[in-house]
Amino acid sequence: MKVKIVFFDCDGILLFGNPWGKLAKATGISEKLDLKWYLDYYSNKLPFDKWNKNIEDYYKKAGLNRKKFEEIVDLKNYTINKEGKKLVEYIKSRDIEIAIISSGTGEYVSKVARHFSIKYWRANITMVFDKNDNFVRFQCVDEDPKAKVVEIKSICKLLNISPQDSLFIGDAYNDMDAFRFTKRGILYKIKDEKLERLAFKKIDNLLEIIDIIEDIDGKYK
Repeated sequence: MKVKIVFFDCDGILLFGNPWGKLAKATGISEKLDLKWYLDYYSNKLPFDKWNKNIEDYYKKAGLNRKKFEEIVDLKNYTINKEGKKLVEYIKSRDIEIAIISSGTGEYVSKVARHFSIKYWRANITMVFDKNDNFVRFQCVDEDPKAKVVEIKSICKLLNISPQDSLFIGDAYNDMDAFRFTKRGILYKIKDEKLERLAFKKIDNLLEIIDIIEDIDGKYK
């Protein structure tokens, strides 16, 4: 049960400045409406495909194209979490595997992975554009929470690691299934009763994970 892999959510963990929020603003989706759809989905009032369709319709109406999308997901628009930099360096020094598991887009998550020199990453969303580079639709692995479990299983199988030998660092409702599945969910900064009940540990600084890893590994020497 030693820690053999650490899974990071992306937004709000390794960097700050939610790209979905930036895309919503650029395409006319108000913060209030964006939040409503999010909460409606997680309270089972809105099906995942309908949530996606609502967003897709706004993107298409606003004329979102590949150039504008790439401008929005450029890492210069985001703040790198310095705690994340130090933690990734520590994990690598311990020869523990690292992967990013995100509900974001592959175009964005791949940039974050390259920045942190993280080999393994998975993203739930692929943005589909037509031959004229106009946005058409989302292509998803699965519903957000379920997709994270699918991808954890995929990477663990690839590396021959048990999911129970992992830590998963998250900060949102779409991390709940990953918390349940690994039983080692680390909740970062967020105060939320539902997430706190599912979390293995709650932290306010990513570097606290160093002590968590050393404590776990110390028990299984």
